[in-house]
Amino acid sequence: MKRKKILGALYGAAYGDSLGAITEFCTHEEIIHHFPNGLRTYEKSISVITKDIESGCVTDDFGSSCYVMQEIINEEGYFHRDIALKAILAWSEDENVFKRYAGSNTKAAIERLKKGSVIEERDKLFHFQGKNTNGGAMKVTPIALLAKHDVSRVIQYTKDLCWPTHYNASAVSAAAAIACAIAQAQKETTIDSIIHEAIQGATKAWNEVSNEGYVTFGPRIENRIQYAVMVARKCTTDDELFSILNNDIGTGILVNESIPAVFAILAYTDGDFEKSMYLAVNAGGDTDTIASMLGAIVGGYHGIDVIPEEIREKINEKNQMIHLKETIETFTQMLLHEKEEEK
Repeated sequence: MKRKKILGALYGAAYGDSLGAITEFCTHEEIIHHFPNGLRTYEKSISVITKDIESGCVTDDFGSSCYVMQEIINEEGYFHRDIALKAILAWSEDENVFKRYAGSNTKAAIERLKKGSVIEERDKLFHFQGKNTNGGAMKVTPIALLAKHDVSRVIQYTKDLCWPTHYNASAVSAAAAIACAIAQAQKETTIDSIIHEAIQGATKAWNEVSNEGYVTFGPRIENRIQYAVMVARKCTTDDELFSILNNDIGTGILVNESIPAVFAILAYTDGDFEKSMYLAVNAGGDTDTIASMLGAIVGGYHGIDVIPEEIREKINEKNQMIHLKETIETFTQMLLHEKEEEK
């Protein structure tokens, strides 16, 4: 069961990313115009950003996660800030994924890092204040699994992961919410418990990073998640939820939109995998990132069997350049081996 849940989280994240890439940064109305019954399976991309992408290919969301996994494997299961830095720099050399799909904040941070710039006291405001986008949250799946249900470790790994590119209270808090949800979903649990752990993780991370001086503008992530869950659970139809997502919660790249959107869909579907993916990729906005984060949670919650084998085979086939299949298998074996040693 542990193996199935680990694989469910990883392939759930990959599937959400690759399916959401088809509609990335399109509006909900544009999506329904092209797909009157909604996007439900792999089709030709209608996104300007991913117009040349092959169906089944991942973008920066899971592509970056593969590089994180590869560095953790190289370090024999260890993770800290230096490993996060190595992963992001290795990923930045990948012309197939990074240069085509990486966000502007991530690219700017990479340029700074390649020039040898380090974070100084004055950088707390000038370099990181506006970086409250979801480039950290999108790649937390590996470190959430590595932490093995230890919440303090999940938070620390999340902070380390975000350090090179997205280190402020808002971005780290959002990443911690997703990471804690993924970690909780690996247990025998409930959707309510997953949401609860996400809120607790977001609160803890926000407080820790704020106390370090890396403050940010904008609402607290845990408050936005609670609001999103509340309004989503009042919805009785998909159209009503789509309206709430687009008009009240938001589905953009800012963490105070995309991360609450994940939990709104999770609450509305009560964790149904197929329904969650359908809503995420048809809502509009940052569909690949929202679907990838959500896929890691609900994929892990149910286990790998919830993702049809033909979809997994397509993902493996289309992502050979980043060694996706081999990386997932090796990383999973490493996690299972460590679990056995702890007994």
